[in-house]
Parts: sequence; structure tokens; C-alpha cells
Amino acid sequence: MFPLIIIILAGFGCKKDSTPADQTPPEICNSSSAWTQGTAFEERTEQWGLTDVRGVKMSTADLDGDGYPDLVINEGSPFGRDDYAKGTRYHWVMMNVDDGNGGRTFVDQTEESGLFTPRQGDGGRASQIHVFGDVDNDGDLDAFAGAFYDANDPDSDQGDRSEILLNDGTGHFSLATQSDISIADGYATSGASFVDADADGKLDLWVTGWYEQYGYLYAEQDHLYLGNGDGTFTDATESAGLSMIRGTSLDDWLDGQARRSAYGATSCDLNGDSWPDLLASNYGRAWNQQWMNQGDGSFVDTSMSTGFAADDNLSYVDDQYYRCYCQVYGGCDPDPGSPSISGCDSAADYWTPGWDDQPARLAGNSFTTACGDIDNDGDNDLVTAEIVHWHIGQGSDPTELLINDGSGNFSRPGNDSNGLERTWPSADWNAGDLFTAMVDLDGDGWKDLVVSSSDYPDTHLFVWRQVAPGQFQDVSSDWGLDQEWPAGLAIADFDRDGDLDVVTGSSTARSGTPWETHEIHLYENLLGPGNTLRIALDGDSANARGIGATVQITTGDLTQTEQISGGYGHFGMQQDTVLHVGLDAACTVDEITVTWPGGAMDSWTDVRANYQVTLSQGGAIAYDGWSPGA
Repeated sequence: MFPLIIIILAGFGCKKDSTPADQTPPEICNSSSAWTQGTAFEERTEQWGLTDVRGVKMSTADLDGDGYPDLVINEGSPFGRDDYAKGTRYHWVMMNVDDGNGGRTFVDQTEESGLFTPRQGDGGRASQIHVFGDVDNDGDLDAFAGAFYDANDPDSDQGDRSEILLNDGTGHFSLATQSDISIADGYATSGASFVDADADGKLDLWVTGWYEQYGYLYAEQDHLYLGNGDGTFTDATESAGLSMIRGTSLDDWLDGQARRSAYGATSCDLNGDSWPDLLASNYGRAWNQQWMNQGDGSFVDTSMSTGFAADDNLSYVDDQYYRCYCQVYGGCDPDPGSPSISGCDSAADYWTPGWDDQPARLAGNSFTTACGDIDNDGDNDLVTAEIVHWHIGQGSDPTELLINDGSGNFSRPGNDSNGLERTWPSADWNAGDLFTAMVDLDGDGWKDLVVSSSDYPDTHLFVWRQVAPGQFQDVSSDWGLDQEWPAGLAIADFDRDGDLDVVTGSSTARSGTPWETHEIHLYENLLGPGNTLRIALDGDSANARGIGATVQITTGDLTQTEQISGGYGHFGMQQDTVLHVGLDAACTVDEITVTWPGGAMDSWTDVRANYQVTLSQGGAIAYDGWSPGA
């Protein structure tokens, strides 16, 4: 291990070279870890102490600041309160600790962490969304814990509301003063992302909601809360231009004016102006929403013109409900032919002319939108995770890549063109994609795609390796990651050996699943160490963890673009706020450029691989001495 080296250059300017070659630490050079053949991952759940943990939703973040990502896991119930004395559990805070034998393990510190301390009463607090960011800029990660209120089942309400919890720096949390995020009459929270929407250096919060009441058109209003820097937040939804009408007619919904039920929130910079934009992944075959930041923290919905709202396939002739309707009631134009399902007398009533045949009802069931530069061209592309049922037909949007032209406009190359198309073994298939991530699992400098596909028959954890720019190969089985019926997704270098490990849960919602409980599975990456770099950011005028900052890493002819995320996706996913960058055979990074929220820029050259570096706004760099396997 090498001692901490801190290098600071005096002077000011937009870009600074703060790492002269004679002040950098020794070069560490490993062989490439890029996969060629053989199993790349091995399940090591028991070794990591996760055998008795249950969950279907999870996030990872370094809660105690020791440099190792921890896990926060939710068993699945939106209303369950932990009773530690009775052993009734719905939540786990699993801290990543030294196992005393040169390895790592997770230990249960849920109660001690205080993350589920209730406002009133004993035991735990009901919350199912957990994303992390430094809301008070004191150097540690605080938490947003999102609560779900179900108007169809008001008796399930425990009185718990969404909360901000402040970290004392050691992974112990306390409830912040209640503010606007704690909606008194309840809110069906479905997604959350920390974001500095107005670039004032204080983290804000983008929150999406589902239906006010399932079975009715009315959806929750999505919210933007501006951070006050002390753990309290003020609702700025209306002033930021994000308010939508509740909708009192089908026309309100069909013309795109009414609120839509979201299943996930995402924030990232889509047009390269250094201001974060906001995305809502919407359910019910509804248009998704892309809110573009106008450079002042106000937003305009551009989703219809940019291609994010939906694909352009509006066909419904193979929708089996439409075919049943036409068989039972007749007079259809176009004539779809005979249905492929039985029981048309009742199925016909699932189709409503003038409603189900309209563009606003011919999009997707979107759960998660992940943001990242999949093609290494310097802008953020998207992948949407979707549930698709065979009987709904080709008009239902599938899980697919959306490629950015650099201005926030997207094309859809199609799964049949890039290797992402799936072949299902039976005609009555269902794609149950809920969670997704763009990550470089083999360390070759190109992001791969991971999709957690829930528990419909014939689904599993899908992993597509990027084998050439924009071309993918299904390596789920080859890599040992084709777990049946997964749920949830957390990806990080948990053992800090230079490669990314994968954690997922087990869905039990449908019959035929092999799992008796929501057991957790950890798959350890065997490819490392390879050459890698861990990058932490330290903001000054920007927020402390640099959430929303764009980081460009250049080695030779390849530039990778990353953004620090404050959580995203279906019911709050989060990956490590320390970037993990695969460098393939490169042992030195030629240049790293950080563009902070709002546009300030710093640059460093000749950065050594196989260390963790902290890049500070203003030009400082610190090497912490870590190297893979050391």
C-alpha cells in the first residue's frame, strides 16, 4: 500500500493540470481482465453473510465512509415495520466489514443504524425506497426513505411518511426535521433521485409517484423538492414548471396533459449543458416524460419530440383483446383476424375503442430508465426496462436502448439490430424487466447491460456483453449470472479487488418460482483485478459528492463518460457514488475532465490506474493508496 499523496496546484481557471508526472505515485500495471471464456462470476452468498437476508429491492452506498460499499435491502412489503424483538423483518442494513481473515463480509446493523427509526412508536419504519446523497454537505451520505401510501388499502397505513435521515459519518442515521417531502395525507412514492437541479451546491430531490388509487385514471403528481442544505426541502414543483393537471376526462389523458403513473425516477444531463434533466418512467402503456432543464432549474417536457416518450410502433392488430373485441362485437377496421386466446366473451371487454387504440395507450410499461454513455461518444444514452406481454402485441414497447445524438434527442436502433433481441421458448411469453443497469462488468472500457427480469416463466437475470461498439452478446449463462426469477439489482466492487460484483434477490410473486423466500444472491466477479480506477469527487461550490457531475476518462483513443448518480429507477436503485472505471490494458489515464453541475470544469493528466483518487473541485487530487489485490 502507498501513503496518501495530495497534490494541489495554485492558480485559477476553468481547467487545471494538477498532476505533474514527477509527483504521481508509482505505476501499477496489471494484465487485462477482459473476458475470453469460462465462468466469470461465482455465487458466494454464504461467504458474504447474506444467507438469512431477504429482499427484492436494494441499494448500495458506502454508509460509514470506510471505502467499502454497504447494502440496504427491502424485503418487498411497502407497509411492514420491523419488530426486532420478535424477529419480524422487512429491512436490512448490511455493513461491509473485515471478516478477520483477510476478506470481507456483511453484518446486520439495521437496528443500530437508525435508518428505520420511526417518528412515533417502536420498532422499524415502513419505507421501501432508499437513495443516498450528502444533503448537508458534511462529507457523508444521507438518505431519502420513500414511503408508499395505498388508497385502496388505507388500513395498511402505519402513519409513516417519506423522510430524510442524516448520517453522522459512521453509518448511523437520525431523522431530519420534517419538511415538504413528508406529505401528510400519504403519497404513493415509486421512485427518487438526488439531483442538484438549480446548481446551487445543495442537493435537491426528484420524486415520482404511482396512481393516487389503483383502478382509477388519477395519478400522483411527480415532485421536485429543493434542498435547503440542512436536511429540509421545499416543494418547487410548480415554480419549476413540472406541474400537470389531475385530469378529469379521457381527453386530458389522451392528449398528454394529465399526470401519469410513474414507476421510476431518473436524473442525468441529456444535452451536455451541465444542467441535470429529469425522467419519469411511466406505467400503463403511457408516454414516458423527459423534462429538460432550461439552465436555471426550470423544466420543459420534450419527451414527444425527442423520442423518449415511446417508440413509433402504434400497431394494435395483434393485440388479443382487440381481436376478441372484434370477434364478439364485429365491425372492426382494420380487421385483425382470429384471436389466439380462449375466453373471448370476457376478454373482449378489456378493449375500449377510442381509448386503447390511441397513441397515449400504445407505449410501454416502463419501470426503470438507466442513463449512461453506452457507445463512448460523450453523451448519455438510455435503456428502459419494460414489462411486455405477448398477448398485447407488437405495439407494447420492449426493453431497448435509446441512442442520444448529443442534444437529448434519441433514436431506437432496435433489438434486432444490436443483439438485444430475445427468443422465447413458448408463444405465450412475458418479459418482466423491472431493473436495469449499464455497467462495465469485464473491465474492457465498454459498458454492458444487466436486466433483472422478475418471475414470469422463462425469465432470468439477463447480461449482454458489449462485444463491439453498439453490438451485444447474451453472456448470462456463460458468465454464471442467469439466475432464475431475480428481483432487484445492486452492482459494486464490494471486495475492492478491481471488478464489479452483482447482488440480486428472488421474486416469489407467481407460481412455479423455484424460490420459497425472497433470498439474496451475491455473485462475485472472478475476472479481476485487471486495470481499473476508482474516482471519488469532492465538490466545493458544487455539492460535496459531485452528484450530477460528468466525468470523462481518456486512455489513448478511448474516452469514457460517467455521471455520479444520486439514485434512479424502479423504487429507488442506487449504485456506488465512487465511480468504478474499467481501463482494459491501460495503466495510466491520459486525462480526466470533470464538469460540475452548472458548468465549472477541472482537468487532471497522467493519472495512475489501479488506485482510488479523490478529485476536488479547484484542482486537487488525492491517491488513497488502494490497489486491486493489495
